[in-house]
Amino acid sequence: MEIDLDSSLNQYKMFLLAQKGLSPETYRAYVGDIEDLIAFLDDRKARVPDRLMVRSYMLRLHSRYSRSTINRKLSSIRGFFDFVMERQGLDANPFSHVRSLKKREELPKFLSPEEMADMIEGVGPLRDRAILELFYSTGIRVSEMESMNCMDVDKGSGFILVTGKGSKQRRVPVGKKALSVICDYLEGRGISDPLYCAEPLFLNSRGKRLRSRSIRLIVDQWSKRMGLSRHVSPHVIRHTFATHMLDAGADLRAIQEMLGHASLSTTQRYTHLTLDKLMDVYDKAHPKAKEDEWK
Repeated sequence: MEIDLDSSLNQYKMFLLAQKGLSPETYRAYVGDIEDLIAFLDDRKARVPDRLMVRSYMLRLHSRYSRSTINRKLSSIRGFFDFVMERQGLDANPFSHVRSLKKREELPKFLSPEEMADMIEGVGPLRDRAILELFYSTGIRVSEMESMNCMDVDKGSGFILVTGKGSKQRRVPVGKKALSVICDYLEGRGISDPLYCAEPLFLNSRGKRLRSRSIRLIVDQWSKRMGLSRHVSPHVIRHTFATHMLDAGADLRAIQEMLGHASLSTTQRYTHLTLDKLMDVYDKAHPKAKEDEWK
């Protein structure tokens, strides 16, 4: 059977948009994953891939992406071909036999309090500073920041309303310093009380909603200007927020709630970091840890 993948993708886009709880960033990622595969097939004058073509595509992914990205792409592509099977009578999903990769257990990367402070202090433009302050003050995801509107900021209570994965909403406290910078930025736009304004919280130079890609670029550019030796992304600042909160004695379940983690086990990754730090302090300070030095 001849399958028109471009036409199928247009139908699948409508199907994805109708799904509840799919964030704009997730939608763009799914569509981008499928478009990448279709372009790969077009270059080889192929349509529905056979096993050899699937193997060739997987080798390409392995040479370019991390395990987590490959698994996401696989999920996107499997979902697309399941849709094609159901709607257009495709006999089998060509990627059904491909197994997802086991994730390597990696500890989150984060900045020190000094690095984070230097990075924020070096930012001049109010909008960019408000973005960094909000990330570090709340630990929200980049997709959550993109979707925020002014009315989600309650300067009276000191909380923001965040719409996370699965369209689940949560209220997150925001620090006074971050709130002050956000309000200064909004006042520059003529907004005295954000609670009564439905405009996007952050705007680009054309007056439109600032998208996740642009937010990532802003974070990356300011980290490079500050001369930080490592790549800094919004997710690194999210990890930094969680690690610093835990180091300061915050309750693990409170951090889980603020980060919007569905499972406590996801938040518990940060305890490995603080335990390592605790052991380092122990080794340096406890007499019994220095027994070998006495011998």
